[in-house]
Amino acid sequence: LDIPEDLDEEDQYGNSYRRQEILDVYLGDLKDEGENLIYYAKNPKTHKVFTNSETDLGIDTEGPIFLPEGYDFYIYYDGQEFMGEKDNKLLDIYHIDSGYRNTLLKSYLEAPDSYVEQSERVGIKEYREFYDIRGCQILLAVKDNVVENPYGYSYLFNLQKQTSQFKWIIGVASIIFIIGIGLLVLSITKRKDLKDFEKTLAKVLGKLVLELKILVSIVILPLIFLMAQEMYYMHLELGHIFFFTGLCFWYLYIVWLDLRNNGSRVFSNNVFNRLVQRYRVFEKRWPFQKALLMRFYTFTALEVFLIILTGVFLITMFASRNGVFFFFALASFALGVYLFYMYARRYTHIIDDMGRILGQSNRIKQGDMSTKLQLNPDSELFILGENLNTIQEGIAEAVDKSIKSERMKVELITNVSHDLKTPLTSIISYVDLLSKEEDLSEHSKDYIRILAQKSQRLKLLIQDLFDLSKAVSGEMQFERKTLDLGKLIEQTLADLDDRISKSQLIYRVNIPEKPTPIISDGNKLYRVFLNLFNNTLKYSLVGTRVYVDLVTKDEKAVVTIKNTANYEMNFREEEIIGRFVRGDKARASEGSGLGLSIAQNFTHSCGGDFDIRVDGDLFKVILSFHIESHKTVYSD
Repeated sequence: LDIPEDLDEEDQYGNSYRRQEILDVYLGDLKDEGENLIYYAKNPKTHKVFTNSETDLGIDTEGPIFLPEGYDFYIYYDGQEFMGEKDNKLLDIYHIDSGYRNTLLKSYLEAPDSYVEQSERVGIKEYREFYDIRGCQILLAVKDNVVENPYGYSYLFNLQKQTSQFKWIIGVASIIFIIGIGLLVLSITKRKDLKDFEKTLAKVLGKLVLELKILVSIVILPLIFLMAQEMYYMHLELGHIFFFTGLCFWYLYIVWLDLRNNGSRVFSNNVFNRLVQRYRVFEKRWPFQKALLMRFYTFTALEVFLIILTGVFLITMFASRNGVFFFFALASFALGVYLFYMYARRYTHIIDDMGRILGQSNRIKQGDMSTKLQLNPDSELFILGENLNTIQEGIAEAVDKSIKSERMKVELITNVSHDLKTPLTSIISYVDLLSKEEDLSEHSKDYIRILAQKSQRLKLLIQDLFDLSKAVSGEMQFERKTLDLGKLIEQTLADLDDRISKSQLIYRVNIPEKPTPIISDGNKLYRVFLNLFNNTLKYSLVGTRVYVDLVTKDEKAVVTIKNTANYEMNFREEEIIGRFVRGDKARASEGSGLGLSIAQNFTHSCGGDFDIRVDGDLFKVILSFHIESHKTVYSD
């Protein structure tokens, strides 16, 4: 360079610099290469020479360049054109497909004169000085075995290292590409088994968490672009296209396969949800209510921690004036919002499931045994819902068995009652005929009289059985109309007046004068009171009082019949209601044992309630009916 070294220059941006400083930078980079690089540069104008070679390279003589032993590659500019050799073979540096076209030599290889002329037109002086190397002699020779320079940064050693790594990457990528082509061919030839393979692959992909897939994508995608770019720079355009297309195809194929088979699980299968699932497994060790409390405490602790962490990041950001901490604060705040959303959504699902369970319990209460409760298997109340369904199935099965058993009993009783009526009618008729014979002895007449009593009792028993079976099965017809309950009780007592007079019992009847209207079947309700009063006549202690009270309260008409038993009542209330059961275990008196059972069933069918209370020797029957106001009362 013919410009004085101490002269300051100014570039197009107004930055001042010294030529010697620039020269020192470039020479420093060359010296850092050490023995890896031999350089030689001679300026024909100043005859200055820059070189690190102590031997004569033959530059000033006509003929080939002489390189020291161990150097097999060089590029030489003789002042007019470039030339080069590699392993004693000339290099085609100027060819358009040459790799040197994509290096720093491009500006010099194409047309230095054009750059000089262009720089003079636009007035950029440094362009002219930088590219104008006409007449200069420049030699760069590279060692065959490049080594690392421990005293400086060697670009050649780093380039060799990158080239080795790139060869390894290209080798691996080529293997992957070949495997991909093989898999493509295999999938075409074995397309019948392709679906099973895709399902297996999708199952494996479904086990991987979302974060791992994202991390692999972050690594793979830039690597694909990087390798494809390197292949392009090495002028492997066709290989670049096939390589890039092939790897992208298989990557997109795997992503599509994962999304198609796993759907939304691709996004839900993440580290956060995995931790939540592990926490739920931990929760199952505790009772439901304690698990909910632990979840609330855990959620509260995490939210407080994230709030404090967000505050710490914000304080650090303002203190250090580093905007990176803002993103940390934003991330912790967003995580807190996400946790709140997840907790609120889960809590809402629990409330919704509790409402559905309450609705299901109401349906069971109303007798609906067919509608099943469907809860999400992931719900905390899923086991409770399944238990409720099991209980519902058990109740339905028990009710079906009970109804079937009851129906069989009713059918048996009905059939037996019907079959006994025909022979019993004949027996009663023949006993009546025998009783009219005149030439019978006294003991024969006694026999006939006993037969008549027993046959009548049997007839009554069969009729009670028949009535009870019809009442239980719902086949008995009830004609409901408005009647006066008080008058019905008085009429029943009047029909039993003869028996009451002979019983030595004192009946205390308390019936209001005001009518007590109810809606019921008068004939069936008459049968109820008739059975109850007959029981008082049969089982009351002689000389005691029988109380019959009718009171009205809260739109209810309540009839109470109380008597003192003539035997020890060592039974429970529900036992005396049982069919063929009587209070006196010795069964000393007449009766079928069905009176109370018939009374109870008839009362329920007539729209009333029937209850029995036992207190020592006091036997109490309570009947209650709903009072119908402003109704026309029929006395019959």
